[in-house]
Amino acid sequence: CGAATVSKSVARLEDILGVELLSRNAHKVEITAAGYITYNRAKEIRQSWQELFSEINNQDARIKGKLRFSAPSILCEYAACSWVFDYINQNPDADVQLLSRDRTELTVASPEFDDLVFKSGMTDSPDLGHQSVGRVRFGLYASPDYLCRHPLISTPEDLNHHWIMKVDHPFLCLPIPFTQGQNTVELTVRNNTWLASNSVSSVLNMTLSGAGVCLALPDWVASQYVNTGELEIILPEWKLPEMPVWLVWRNREN
Repeated sequence: CGAATVSKSVARLEDILGVELLSRNAHKVEITAAGYITYNRAKEIRQSWQELFSEINNQDARIKGKLRFSAPSILCEYAACSWVFDYINQNPDADVQLLSRDRTELTVASPEFDDLVFKSGMTDSPDLGHQSVGRVRFGLYASPDYLCRHPLISTPEDLNHHWIMKVDHPFLCLPIPFTQGQNTVELTVRNNTWLASNSVSSVLNMTLSGAGVCLALPDWVASQYVNTGELEIILPEWKLPEMPVWLVWRNREN
């Protein structure tokens, strides 16, 4: 549309609303406070109209549209790509963008908030919609080469004599409850020979290289390496807490 057409449309809207949306003088045109409010509400109305138009024209009930789905990098590497691939094969009109994001905190005000988020740990905001999708089990692991070269680990206290690779996550903050039947101890590391990283892949690779004991790898990641003999479970009779995982989204305003 030309400038004259836009100006007439704005003037008609000002007449309907009874307020000034643009402040005009000889030198410039500025949007007023009422103009900002009207602009933001107009965007919401436009979005609602588009959603309504999509719904009433989707008579075959097919899933359509764009979706930004984010998950931790380790999940994207091992599983989420397959999930998305299967989903778009079943719903060819869906456009899913998979994003790798290693976040620990997430609130409704987070600047990077995708349409659907796969998140571990605890939910951070009561304003978010969320659905539990299970729990992650963890274990302590080391390579056979490392275990051959270092003292035997038969109790949790023995870990203080070993190099430790720790997955850096709020859920795994030391001390961690460590349970054997009815017996619970607080698992901690009282030496400086340890490396922490929020990258599960990095910690996994260091453990596979024989650098130390990993505290803690997700069982679903480590299991394939246990099956091939590249990793061994440390203190298998002891159990770490299971971490909840969620699908999280912003609640829509009614």
